[in-house]
Amino acid sequence: MKLPNLTIIFVIIILPISILLSSYVSASLDTLKLQRLYDQSLKEATYEAIQAFQANTTNSSTSNLSDSKIRDIQAAVNSFFMSLQTKLSMRGYDKEALQNHVPAVVMTLYDGYYIYAPYENIENGNEIEYDLKPYVYYSCRYIKGSLDVVITYSLDSYVKITGKEGTKTIDLQGYLLSSAQETASGKITYKNIQIDEETNLTENILIDGQPQEVPYRKVNGTKYYKYNGEYYRISNGKLEKTRVIPVSSIETNTNAQEYYKEAINLKNAIKSSELRNLTIGNAVDENGTPIFKDSTNYPDYYHEYADTIKIFDELNNGLDKTQIEDKESNFNAHKAEIIKYAIEKNLSVAISNFDHISTTSTSFEMPKLKDEEWEMLSKNIGMISFLQGLPIGGKIYNGYSIVNNNKNEEFVSEESIYMETKNNEYHRIQDKALTTNIDNIVGGFFNVDYLIKTMGYEQTIGGEQIITTGRYYPRKALACYHCLVEQDRIEDTSVQNILDTYPDLAKIYYTALARERYGIYRVENAF
Repeated sequence: MKLPNLTIIFVIIILPISILLSSYVSASLDTLKLQRLYDQSLKEATYEAIQAFQANTTNSSTSNLSDSKIRDIQAAVNSFFMSLQTKLSMRGYDKEALQNHVPAVVMTLYDGYYIYAPYENIENGNEIEYDLKPYVYYSCRYIKGSLDVVITYSLDSYVKITGKEGTKTIDLQGYLLSSAQETASGKITYKNIQIDEETNLTENILIDGQPQEVPYRKVNGTKYYKYNGEYYRISNGKLEKTRVIPVSSIETNTNAQEYYKEAINLKNAIKSSELRNLTIGNAVDENGTPIFKDSTNYPDYYHEYADTIKIFDELNNGLDKTQIEDKESNFNAHKAEIIKYAIEKNLSVAISNFDHISTTSTSFEMPKLKDEEWEMLSKNIGMISFLQGLPIGGKIYNGYSIVNNNKNEEFVSEESIYMETKNNEYHRIQDKALTTNIDNIVGGFFNVDYLIKTMGYEQTIGGEQIITTGRYYPRKALACYHCLVEQDRIEDTSVQNILDTYPDLAKIYYTALARERYGIYRVENAF
């Protein structure tokens, strides 16, 4: 073929194809860049919202109360939109525009969740408004013969059971623990480790603007302090005297013992009722239809064996078998499915409703979360954010982000207990330095107590009384560099193996975990 003919072929056929391919590749790269930008912006905005929630709750003396909690969550959602707007402002998106592309934001808490989503305000001419929907508990109804109960689950093994067994009313709550026992002599044990009362627990608090180390005890989410024979608590960010304390002693702390006693009473109540025979197959929806016998939505493990897996059966297990509170227990597997079911059901409705009222032409759908993401949500407090319908080249962006929070007043996880040592450091339980020198351990404490806090106090300046804000650390120990920063001194085994191997360390840890969990706020314990 002559050269002129090849030139003609190149100009007519090859060159246009090359230009098209180059344009396509360039457009694809631009699309990928925008995809990464939106993914990163969404994740960072969600993280900053969680950080705002952490800061607000750890510095609030009323963060466990309903109105205050709603305020803190609304502040976190506002932080999310402000952050997202800042990150995407160069793309021309302000908060109002972004709200048209955020079908929902979910804040998962200790025993339920809030959904922030738009709704039609009928009283205001069907105007679209954005707000938190009512709180939804991680609850499920169960029917078995004359037994009809609702069980509310939580991120740990705490449950609340209400309903009826025939004509008998059921109203139970507490932690499910297989190996909590009370001996004939009245001693409380857990996994054969004796749990004793604690004396003279102290922490720092600002008094007249100066940090003072004083005895304290946390009861139902509130810390009570004793100083110079007077009792105090923090209210609305200020220290105030109080004559009403819900315990007989601040210096003698029996929280840990009460935690295990409550678990023992709950275990005995379940074992002496028809609750002991309750199975996964007895779980029903609002119409009374079994939930987990659906072979379309649930794996063989559920619909084939739903009637044989007893929810509370592991309460009877000895130390040689899986404990009901263990992460790998059937109870925890079922609880995770309940949390997933509760969130999915309402979230899919919220996103579907958004699709109907959105001013955009985009079709919004509930994305399918991965199993490991649901596992994240069932282990700690977190936020799920959605961003959908933004054009990115030849595609439409549909993304979501999940961020957990492990430092909050809402939930005492197994990882949130730090061991404090005599050399004024706090450590993770997996630090090898603890197992080689257990006598150096002062005690175990909640991780949020090592965060800086603020408090208002009165101060006289120029003859006038003004409120000044001071900063302090409840516990003044410093973080261990090796186990919390470098993490180069961590035992290569599970926490449970460490506790099983070192009973003296386990006694300190189990006491601290029980003390802190028993001290958090619960509505049914309000006084």
